[in-house]
Amino acid sequence: MSNVRSSILFSFAGKYGSKLINLVSTIFIARLLTPTEIGTFAIASSVVMILAEIRLLGAAAYLVREESIDELKIRRAYGITYLMCWGLASILIVGSGFIADFFNQRELQGVFLILAASFFLAPFISIPNAILVRNYRFKQVTIIDLVALIIQLVATLWLISFEFGFYALAWGQLVAMLTRMIFSLYFTRQIRVYAPCFRGMGEIARLGVYTSAANIVRRIHYTISDIVIGKMGTAAEVGVFSRGMGFVDFISKSVLDGVGSVAQPYMSDLKRRGNDLGQAYIKATALLCSLVWPVLVVAGFAALPAIRLLFGNQWDNAAPIASALSFWMCIKVISFFSPPLLIAVGREAVMFKRDVLLFVLLAGSLILSYPMGLTTMALTFILNGLVEVCITLLLVRVTVQVSIKACLISLFKPMLLSLGCLGASTILDYLYPFSSGSPLVIFLLLTFVMPPIWLLLSRWLKLQIYTEATKILLAAMKRIAR
Repeated sequence: MSNVRSSILFSFAGKYGSKLINLVSTIFIARLLTPTEIGTFAIASSVVMILAEIRLLGAAAYLVREESIDELKIRRAYGITYLMCWGLASILIVGSGFIADFFNQRELQGVFLILAASFFLAPFISIPNAILVRNYRFKQVTIIDLVALIIQLVATLWLISFEFGFYALAWGQLVAMLTRMIFSLYFTRQIRVYAPCFRGMGEIARLGVYTSAANIVRRIHYTISDIVIGKMGTAAEVGVFSRGMGFVDFISKSVLDGVGSVAQPYMSDLKRRGNDLGQAYIKATALLCSLVWPVLVVAGFAALPAIRLLFGNQWDNAAPIASALSFWMCIKVISFFSPPLLIAVGREAVMFKRDVLLFVLLAGSLILSYPMGLTTMALTFILNGLVEVCITLLLVRVTVQVSIKACLISLFKPMLLSLGCLGASTILDYLYPFSSGSPLVIFLLLTFVMPPIWLLLSRWLKLQIYTEATKILLAAMKRIAR
């Protein structure tokens, strides 16, 4: 458990550092580029994101999940990654013009060509990163993430200053990938295995087909709206909706990324030791909801001043979208640990079928709701989240005998904690109206008032998150004292 806590500490430090850098980047870019320019790049990112999941084909998950790894297994992982990454890069280069024409955005072709170059570097990032994660070396993972993001930020802003427009975003991503490759290879230099092996890749492919496809379907939940609006509407509308989604994604991932990085090796480690995965799932979900729900509830309530502070008044139309999506994310968090759990017990196929069904429902509802406006499209995410939770609870009950009743009961106190934080935010809004007040003042009020309230409520409710937070804080203080 000490390894897990230490890993979470480093992971949180890295993810929060990354979020801070991304926040600075977003603030500058939102003011330097127009909604149309940002929307155009969002369309390209949505397409490339799909290919980015396919290119790994489960190689990283395979190395993390295996009970033991040797040179042959690493070579096999490299082999399948070479084939997929370099093959998809070639497809993207050849098809860039056709995809740009599909969206009636000819300038997208140049963006696709730049982003395709990053696929050639991907094998030398994903495999070393999987080895680092497997061994809980999150300190090195954190260093890689932070250095790459800082260099990406500097490169992007420098190129924007020379009027590269949205092309600067693509070049910045490519520079970041090159940085990640250099540092990833350096931190795993003791394992000098890079030659591929193309024999015996079936086991990786079987895992990868489901994990990669499921990851695509889960991640496309965040970008399918960009694709639908990009085809049916305008790039400016894509920019507004993606800004609302980006706000919620930023808030949620500020917490979820730190936990998610440790979730897969943790669940796989429990499975190897023969521990009760069902109880671990219930406990982990309750802990996560105690941490994430209050943040999302307050962020959704204060979406308008937050977006004004981060992006400027020109993005006000993204506020109601962000509020609706915050509630969707609260629901979605309940299922957060289901992918690593199902992978750990070898039920990737079940996970994939669930995610495909949810994607089909979401895509269909977004297409039907577009004529009714962007806010209505955001509300369809809430319905999809409710369906996801119902299906997930049934799946974990069947696969690892998790009691649905016990799981729901464990979420009662986190719900009370979130309502308490929402009540405190409502009082602040009454005393200093969020719709007309200074966004900076509102941010400072929430920053200094809400954490103590959350801590006091979690202690009063006797939540496990209070104990875990105390342990992590003490560990951090000891490291600082050294």
